[in-house]
Amino acid sequence: MAAAPLDTSLLRRARYSEGAGIYRIVPRAVARPATLEELREVIAACRRAGLSLVPRGAGSAMDGSNLSEGVVVDLTGYDPHRCDVAADQRLAFVSPSVTYAELNAAALPSRLRLPPDPSSGRHATIGGMVSTNASGARTVRYGSVRRWVESIILTGPEGDLELRRGVAPNPAHPVVKRWRREAEPVIARHRIAIDARFPKVRKNSAGYALDQFLASGDLVDLVIGAEGTLGVVTHVAIRLDAIPSRRGALRVALRSRQDLMPVMEILRAQDPSTIEFLDESFLRLIDDPLATPERPELLHQAAGLLLVDLESDDFDDLTVRAGAAVKALAPIALDTRFALEAGEIDRLWDIRHGASPVLARIADGRRSLQVIEDGCVPPARFAEYVVAVETACHRQAIDVVMFGHAGDGHLHVNLLPNLEDRDWLDRVRAIYDEVTASVLSLGGTPSGEHGAGRLRSGLLDRMYGPEVVECFQAVKQAFDPLSLFNPGVIVDPRVDPFVDLKVGADAATLPDGVAEYLRGIETGARWGDDRWNRA
Repeated sequence: MAAAPLDTSLLRRARYSEGAGIYRIVPRAVARPATLEELREVIAACRRAGLSLVPRGAGSAMDGSNLSEGVVVDLTGYDPHRCDVAADQRLAFVSPSVTYAELNAAALPSRLRLPPDPSSGRHATIGGMVSTNASGARTVRYGSVRRWVESIILTGPEGDLELRRGVAPNPAHPVVKRWRREAEPVIARHRIAIDARFPKVRKNSAGYALDQFLASGDLVDLVIGAEGTLGVVTHVAIRLDAIPSRRGALRVALRSRQDLMPVMEILRAQDPSTIEFLDESFLRLIDDPLATPERPELLHQAAGLLLVDLESDDFDDLTVRAGAAVKALAPIALDTRFALEAGEIDRLWDIRHGASPVLARIADGRRSLQVIEDGCVPPARFAEYVVAVETACHRQAIDVVMFGHAGDGHLHVNLLPNLEDRDWLDRVRAIYDEVTASVLSLGGTPSGEHGAGRLRSGLLDRMYGPEVVECFQAVKQAFDPLSLFNPGVIVDPRVDPFVDLKVGADAATLPDGVAEYLRGIETGARWGDDRWNRA
């Protein structure tokens, strides 16, 4: 079989120069292997050429971890559509190219699902979700992807390595030999520092998950969330869960942001699957009064909205929990709505998707940039973090839109700098620095679910300290001693995260039409587009 080539054509390379987020980096080459044999040849070709490689799924990651100065390896065509559901075991065996939507569609006839629910699930690949330890709206009840991964196969220049929960890996594999000889002693020596420095948050995708590894003893926990820095994930066995037969939704409008924490405590007492927060900055973007048809003035009166899902197999249980929440919220909330029918539930949730089209249509010089978009703090500090972000943006006179997974203390932020202002980048840098200081002082992480990538890897030393960073280096050395995979992410990051931007005077020049094509993918959330075969 012919090997998958390293393609160096400028047009094809340019189409892989961006993902979601703020960066543009044109790679030296691209590849799209379809089989394990082709992938192995790509890895060997990169070694021969002295080029690093970055595994990539749909490209929707916002932290720059899917871009490379070396070779971008598009895995969306790898072992395509392989998704075997073993309903009796509640397991699915999938290739990394299978999307979250495809997996759930395959599991649906058995009334099963993968519970984590990323907003990008229509196009997000399982390989990409494993690489960032993705989560989403349902994390408050079901946790992130890590909790559901049973095993993976990691492919590198020294062959395939199977990592299974509760099963010791092959002791003869070179990675395992280096691990036991070199990495284990370093981690054991710094265990106290690991326990002390890892944040006590519900979600954390910044760096290798040493805390989770120490709790489980399973190497698979280090590969989950490793952002493609340790090898290429070529197979995933993932656990599924039964779909609850009943669902109800609450929409709670806040009178004041000061009511955010009391309202969240009331909601958390009812074991919700989701608690999503839409700040007033989000609501002011919505220009469609039908987003809240029964009370359209809420868009201008509310200090924010909370969208909540309750799930159960018992209808009476569901209504009792919802009723208790509505009763407790009555003296506090500006407005509360409860829905049980699918159509009503969808209408309550429609507003969650209303801001993206508006952000995409902005044409007054402002540009939506995801710079501090993934901070996660202990839930009890969430309101403080929202205020800290707002204060930093106000200080620099840059508009901001905030929303997120309030039940996890996790806030997504879109900055809206005006690119016609000469000092816009200096002000964005100042916000980045101030908000980073705030998230760390609140006991949080700069990345709850999207990864450290090129944007945040330079913060890891400050976040964790030198002992933990030494452990990160030992992990990288054990798995990837040649620094072949995604160098500069997690370990040895670049000094300045604000280089290679997709906007501004220094943005890399692209062939005619490519920048417009990539902008169309971004504004239309068309991450499932086939960049390789585009005419």
